[in-house]
Amino acid sequence: VSTVSQFEENTARLLLFKNTDSDPVVEGQDFVVHYEIINTGTATAQDIEVSDRYDPNSFDTRHNINGEGNVEFRLLELAPGEKASFNVTAQPKLYGMYESTRAKIRYGTGAVEIEGVEADVRSGFSTSLGRIKIISVGEYERSISYNIKEWTLFSVIFAIPTLIPFLLWRATNAASARIAKQKAN
Repeated sequence: VSTVSQFEENTARLLLFKNTDSDPVVEGQDFVVHYEIINTGTATAQDIEVSDRYDPNSFDTRHNINGEGNVEFRLLELAPGEKASFNVTAQPKLYGMYESTRAKIRYGTGAVEIEGVEADVRSGFSTSLGRIKIISVGEYERSISYNIKEWTLFSVIFAIPTLIPFLLWRATNAASARIAKQKAN
């Protein structure tokens, strides 16, 4: 019984997080997904493999994705308490709702291989991005053009009450300077 508890205490446990800062996700623009692996165990994880997939009919591949839409990341080892991360960049070809897949992770736990017993290999899944709304370029431009129209209107409305007193002061100041110059002559 004590051998089993010692084995369980000295093992690697990896967590795989998948997230994105791309907000909003726009058709034809970069969509960056960040993967982070954390070893919360007490042993070094070995032969770590992370795989994920992006449908090549829906996404153009940019960075860390092969032509078939597969993401493959390999790491030889990850010590206890350490983190490793990588990014994937794709460009959505279509707009609409995208249901994110979960990435798969497979790794050796670092358990000592006993004669006749294979080393412990574990696998798991990442967190999910959930449902992501990919908006069209037209919708994105409409959403930011509202701010441009708003700020232009604000500038015009703000300029009128600011410029009128300035122009009156300038005219008065110029007239006062002319009168003072005439009195001096």
